[in-house]
Amino acid sequence: MALTSFYTALTSINNNSTAINVIGDNLANMNTVGFKASKVNFSELLAGVQGTSETGNPISIGLGSTLSGLTRMNNQGTIVSTGNSTDAAINQNGFFVVSTDGGMGFTRAGKFEWDQDGGLVHSDGFRILGYMARNGTVNSSGALEPIEIQKGQIMPASSTTSLQILANLDSGAQVGETYGTTVHVYDSLGAAHPITLEFTKTAALTWDWQATIPAVDVGGGAADPPVGIGNGIMNFDSDANLIAPAANPTLNINGLDNGASNMALEFGLWDADGNGLFTSFDRESGVSTTRQNGNAASVLMGITIDSSGLIVGKSETGESATLAQLALADFPNVEGLQKYKGSTFIAFPSSGEPSIGVAGTGGRGTISGAALEQSNVDMAQEFVNLITAQRAYQANTRIITTTDELYQESINLKR
Repeated sequence: MALTSFYTALTSINNNSTAINVIGDNLANMNTVGFKASKVNFSELLAGVQGTSETGNPISIGLGSTLSGLTRMNNQGTIVSTGNSTDAAINQNGFFVVSTDGGMGFTRAGKFEWDQDGGLVHSDGFRILGYMARNGTVNSSGALEPIEIQKGQIMPASSTTSLQILANLDSGAQVGETYGTTVHVYDSLGAAHPITLEFTKTAALTWDWQATIPAVDVGGGAADPPVGIGNGIMNFDSDANLIAPAANPTLNINGLDNGASNMALEFGLWDADGNGLFTSFDRESGVSTTRQNGNAASVLMGITIDSSGLIVGKSETGESATLAQLALADFPNVEGLQKYKGSTFIAFPSSGEPSIGVAGTGGRGTISGAALEQSNVDMAQEFVNLITAQRAYQANTRIITTTDELYQESINLKR
């Protein structure tokens, strides 16, 4: 019978050489952002059934090993805060979506930077794809597009649609006594307008209120009296809680002198949970908190990225506005993705088609802003694997040496 051990040992030497190459690649990328370690898989080479034993069992002698695959270890890498506002890390499933030369690419490495055109660019040089906001709203069911945000761009104004005041009206005040306060709201052009609210006690636990705006703001003269934009009556119970009106009234501002759109403001006497925002305890009248949801136009100074991938702009005045949202993709078989460039992958038939959406939906993970996912390479495990591969390589070289000696002995039989 011919000795096949030359060739069986050679298959193992070749395969363990590949394993050492893979281990070397893993260790070389210990500090590569978003890198996933790989592991070589072997399977046995068989020569088929060569006979049967005395008991009838098949005899099949192996012919060594073969490389059956390369498994990418997709377990989570450690997420480390960087303080860089454009960095992002994925916690659990998903890949960021980028625009490659031939279509879409996918990456776990969230090291993003701005290019000269305001585009958000991946460290491999590809544009980041997502959903751009329109009037502060993101349509995540729309088509993907490159995310472009110009640092220093003008953040648009937002018209006030809601005004809330948390206040107390003194139950000990005399009938006819008036308390007033002024708040500012913003129109569609970002101009501020002072709204004066006056509260007049008309009876026990009953107050009239009236809201006015300066006449000059709505086309009147500077000497003209303020223009009323809303009024009503508030009633309180014996525990100083607001009981009427039952719904929030509306303040209507029409004919603004600067050409801005007409405004309809919800005057919040009640919060979203149905709790009254006004009380009437026996203590001096006063406002503790005012809230309104409008803002003036301002200059973008920086961004933040939240857990859903929303990119929120921060202005010089401290206002914030939604500018875009990152997209995430997931696959039926993430191990089937093909390496394309650097840390970027592309879809392959075995990966299946990408399911693209936003973070936190459809089984996709969440996003940590100003952070990066580190390599998941376990150095201790890689060195154990290296020792194992090295010993297997050495053992198989001994098989070749021994086989050579046997052949030499066969040659010596002639002498």
